[in-house]
Amino acid sequence: MSANAGYISPNMTLAQSTYTAGLLANLRFAVFTAGVDIAASFRRTGLGTLWASLGLALATAAMGTLFGTVLRQLLPDYDQYVPYLVAGMIPWALLAGMLHQAAGQTWQYMAQLRHAALPLPAIMLRMLLRHMLIMAQNIALAVLAQIFLLETVSLAPLPLLLGSLLLIANTAWISLLLGMLCARFRDMPQLVAWTVHLAFFLTPVLWPAYFLSRFVWLAEINPLFQFVELVRRPLLGQEVAPLTWLCCALLLVLGGSITTLLYHRLRWRLPYWT
Repeated sequence: MSANAGYISPNMTLAQSTYTAGLLANLRFAVFTAGVDIAASFRRTGLGTLWASLGLALATAAMGTLFGTVLRQLLPDYDQYVPYLVAGMIPWALLAGMLHQAAGQTWQYMAQLRHAALPLPAIMLRMLLRHMLIMAQNIALAVLAQIFLLETVSLAPLPLLLGSLLLIANTAWISLLLGMLCARFRDMPQLVAWTVHLAFFLTPVLWPAYFLSRFVWLAEINPLFQFVELVRRPLLGQEVAPLTWLCCALLLVLGGSITTLLYHRLRWRLPYWT
């Protein structure tokens, strides 16, 4: 056995400690700046992030009335459609909001990335923390609405927590990938915005997946539908399908790995894309 077996180089230990310190510093930066953003929104308007929840409530009420009326003949029970719509809009608001912001605002942080040596994931975490707070508010308001309007709560807490964490993790790598692409191609945010709007109507959020009948597999291969199901089904007190867990976990591993590799290859050039 070599005499150096089990020997830990002081340089290696220093590099590991430096790397850990850098991660903690970036995490503190993301948490602090997200807190500043949230506090500033409350100072400006008084309601802060609650405006997003109120906007979602108004949009859900309007779309529930319109589409519920249009689709009434196809719905077995209209009273079940409104909770279905609300539970689907909550995860979609996180997805769409984060993707829009990651695509449209990443270029604004190029100066900070260049001069302050901040990593792009810290900027994305800053954005994501705010959207996580809004989703938590939306879930709390949905539960309160169930209590006061239906006098019952159909909620699966543990699957909801796990599904929310898996949704957030997938949203994180997608946002980081979009941020890099939109920083490189400055016209791409417009394409992302239109794609997200189109995906909203093609994904079973406003309408149930069983409307597709024998073509329901088109919904099942839609990753956005699987992301929505992670949160929607626990909010309705239903069991999340094993296929949903499997698809979302595989997407996290594959997509997260590819995005991490791309980021490590491009992180030194990223701040100078203007």
